[in-house]
Amino acid sequence: MGMTGRGVGGGAMAGGPRKESGKILIVDDQPFFIAMTQNILQAKGYTVSSALSAKEGIQQARRSRPDLIILDVEMPEMDGITACHRIKHDPSLKDIPILILTATLDPKLNEKAFKAGAEATILKASSADRILNMVKVVLTTQRTPDAKGDVPPPLR
Repeated sequence: MGMTGRGVGGGAMAGGPRKESGKILIVDDQPFFIAMTQNILQAKGYTVSSALSAKEGIQQARRSRPDLIILDVEMPEMDGITACHRIKHDPSLKDIPILILTATLDPKLNEKAFKAGAEATILKASSADRILNMVKVVLTTQRTPDAKGDVPPPLR
């Protein structure tokens, strides 16, 4: 499972752990998962906001323009695949990378996520280190131009 996104890597603090920077929006209908993931990301220096539904997440993305959206696939009212599709077809949001969270390893779901425009998928039960590494890869990939100044395509 890969994960991609867009953000800015921070510099190391003298005598302290490396801090990252970037705004991340977590969209999930489970407050416990949001709180857990928010704590992991904030501890590394990311600015994190959240929404409890896909509709609320899309509205919040329009207001805050995050560098990355972490989007749960299974939510009531509107699922993450539909929300991803809507975000990627909204001219003001289409360039924001999306990481889809899934509870199971389902190749068909991954295919749907990528067709909807997600940069990557990741298991919801992934370790904190895996989540952090994937966020960093997505953000770095989205912000690092190649020698010609082009941003590389998403990792999948």
